[in-house]
Amino acid sequence: MKKFRGNIVGVATLDAEYALRKKRTLKYNFWIIFGTWFPFVFIAVISNSLTLIAQMIMGGAQSLSVLLSWRSTQRSYKLQMDLPKSECLNAQFMGWVFVASFVVVVAMAVDRLIDPRELKDDMAFIGLIVNSFAVVVNFIQWRNNKQLSKLNFSLVMESQQSLFFIKFFTVLTVEVSLGLYFLMEGKGVHDYIDSVFSVALALLTLYSAIRLFRKSKS
Repeated sequence: MKKFRGNIVGVATLDAEYALRKKRTLKYNFWIIFGTWFPFVFIAVISNSLTLIAQMIMGGAQSLSVLLSWRSTQRSYKLQMDLPKSECLNAQFMGWVFVASFVVVVAMAVDRLIDPRELKDDMAFIGLIVNSFAVVVNFIQWRNNKQLSKLNFSLVMESQQSLFFIKFFTVLTVEVSLGLYFLMEGKGVHDYIDSVFSVALALLTLYSAIRLFRKSKS
């Protein structure tokens, strides 16, 4: 009996440690994703780069997604609520947010393809430099969330590691787009690079929405 109780205490302790680590990770996730998004609000608008604007829209939606997950986790542990049910509702809400983001970016991309706009090269170059750091940060955080999700199954952490995986490829896509924009200056396709890559980001946004809808149903 003592051994049985000891096992129960041990499991409870591990669960409590995992819950604490999960809440701490969600807190870090929010500040990291918000911190790497906030500078682009200014850089994207001033640079007139649609790729950076698409990243800004997607980053805002991702920041909201992490914030909702973090708050839901805190509230569920405090009030002993059903976390999976809360996460499913959040996933459905964020899925529609991503769908709306996809529609907005595609509409802007079509407009830019018809009527190409000049970018402010100095601000676009700053965006390229800042994104270089964001690529590394998001890759590290994706790996951290993936490791934590493997310790114990959690719908929250599964969603977080998927989100940072998509975030990493979002930032990488922007890096490639801006890099090609500067390398191919003077070429015929130069004016369309920014718009074409913004569509790629829009598709990543739609992919994020589909994943969220699937997770909310499962």
